[in-house]
Amino acid sequence: MSANRYVAAGWASIASAVGTFAVLGLSFVFELAKGFEPGRGIAPTVWTLRQVALVASVDAVAWALGIYALIRFRDLLRERYEFHAVDHLIWVVIGAGLLAAIVSYGHRLMMLEGAGSVAAGFASMLVLGILNGIVGIVFATRLRRVNGNLNGYKNALVYVYLAGSICFLLVVPALVGMVLLSVWGVLLGLVFFRGEELEELEVV
Repeated sequence: MSANRYVAAGWASIASAVGTFAVLGLSFVFELAKGFEPGRGIAPTVWTLRQVALVASVDAVAWALGIYALIRFRDLLRERYEFHAVDHLIWVVIGAGLLAAIVSYGHRLMMLEGAGSVAAGFASMLVLGILNGIVGIVFATRLRRVNGNLNGYKNALVYVYLAGSICFLLVVPALVGMVLLSVWGVLLGLVFFRGEELEELEVV
């Protein structure tokens, strides 16, 4: 049996998911700490520059690992399944997600300087959430067409990504969507850990 060339991608995918969970945890802690500040009332949460830098740094590492994992996933789909329906869509998924992250951190920095508008921040995240939701739904739908079971994880990958994308589309449960896509990253890692042998293809 040949060595599995996708093991590194598997670890990268899982590490990316762990990084996203860390970002969510740090964000929760910072939001909670700000919530107890005296006299704050219901004013929007404004992080310190150090807090923004810490969360953005962890998120950047998670994104770098996640992008590598997605590119290798595209390679796996090509090599094992001769599947090319997401070749270009992978880059749209990456681009839409990165755009949302950049806008989010940009708004955090603007709020820090007192120049950010709560309404503008909400409107931009509303538009980008809907965009990511639509792109994600298309991506999940195309994955259903893979002529194989992705080492037994095909249905889980499709429906977890679909559920997460619907959460982004609805905007309000976007946090749940981030958790679901992190779970998806762990599932993708498990797909990578299987060896190079080809599975029996499905009859479609």
